[in-house]
Amino acid sequence: MKRTVKSISLLPAYRLKAAVALAGAALLSFGLFSTAARADDLAVWDDQTYEGQSAVIEQLNKEFEAAHPGVTIKRTARTFDDMKLTLKLAVSAGDGPVITKVNQGAGDMGAMVKEGLLLPVDDYIKKYGWDKRQSDSVLARDRWEDGKFGVGKTYGISGLGEIVGLYYNKKILADAGVALPQTFEELLAGLDKLKEKGVPPFMMGSAKQHLALHMIGAIEQAHIDASNRAELDDLIYGRGGSWNTKGNIESAKLVQQWAQGGYFFPGFEGISGDDAVQLFISGQGAFLISGTWYFGDMQHNPDIGFMAIPAPKGISKPMSVGGVDLAWAITSLAKTKPTQDVAGAYIDYMVSEKAAETWANAGYLPATSLAADAKPKLTPLLSSGIEMWKTLNANDALGHYPDWSSPTMLKTIDDNTPLLLSGNITPEAFVDAMDKDYQAYLKDKK
Repeated sequence: MKRTVKSISLLPAYRLKAAVALAGAALLSFGLFSTAARADDLAVWDDQTYEGQSAVIEQLNKEFEAAHPGVTIKRTARTFDDMKLTLKLAVSAGDGPVITKVNQGAGDMGAMVKEGLLLPVDDYIKKYGWDKRQSDSVLARDRWEDGKFGVGKTYGISGLGEIVGLYYNKKILADAGVALPQTFEELLAGLDKLKEKGVPPFMMGSAKQHLALHMIGAIEQAHIDASNRAELDDLIYGRGGSWNTKGNIESAKLVQQWAQGGYFFPGFEGISGDDAVQLFISGQGAFLISGTWYFGDMQHNPDIGFMAIPAPKGISKPMSVGGVDLAWAITSLAKTKPTQDVAGAYIDYMVSEKAAETWANAGYLPATSLAADAKPKLTPLLSSGIEMWKTLNANDALGHYPDWSSPTMLKTIDDNTPLLLSGNITPEAFVDAMDKDYQAYLKDKK
């Protein structure tokens, strides 16, 4: 069930004062006077539905309101999947948000830009210096021009960094006599040893959410050295290429073997991704492949650590699936310049150094660098994540979510992943389905 978050509305103080002044002037001409005026609410949608994330958003909203007298925020929180289903339709119908989180990639941001449902934020990047807080390669993930991804105007900016990596339970590994793997080959050997001892090597849930997708993508990209990333970049940014590669097939084959060979938690087919995470936190399973967005929940078990997917021998700068969370964007429902400006100010606060410190204090990885004098209370998990984030950015090794590559890729992957895990299709057929989707998208773009 989707968590319901109390809706809250957005109005800048200067608009309120202007409205009062105009109303007062008009009424004074008739010998009357009004002391109050009400403007339209400004709706804000976000995807921070987990308890820890939602608490941070609520805190940031209150701080923004306190710093901007007269501003009220009307908040609606939706899950990732719910956002994908409803956002574009709501904005098109005229009853959606003015400020929203939106998934990057062709299926969401790209489609909304094409239909004129999002406004560029380049003026606010310049006004507030967002390009000084986040690298150009990160901001490029929010750019679209004539159906081309990664170039042109910028339509959003994110508040959180994301890395898909390897969560591990130190106690379970120690009890099984398995050392923390330093290479992919050591990881494979450790999985075998865990299985022999009757310990589920991987926690997995494939009934809902996208743990299997992240596992397949993370393994494949850990086998790519950053110096050879051009082929993957071309795929994601719609410049061409093919998903039908040996690396993709081998990754799908390995995950299928794990699913069929008893390497996943029993009954994983009927467990959602979020429930699998809670089982892992409770001490079930030795490893779990997922992202930093679970840091807030994972910190409740001190035995849990986080690391990059170990790279195979010969890969010096392995890539990691990730980037940033859904972008803050301004929709076409911001009809006036004052409304657009208050939306820009709101987003600026959400990606500010102050907000970054608030996220860090809650155990999450901010996309904006922390201020030099910031002293957040870093959890061991977040410390690991920050070091990984620095290394990935220094090595230009921040990877991509495969579903960003076409408007329908996420559905194609979701439809075929259960068939792959159950052995009803081959790894070759799984990858071929992805490539057929992608080639059809490229053809439609011409």
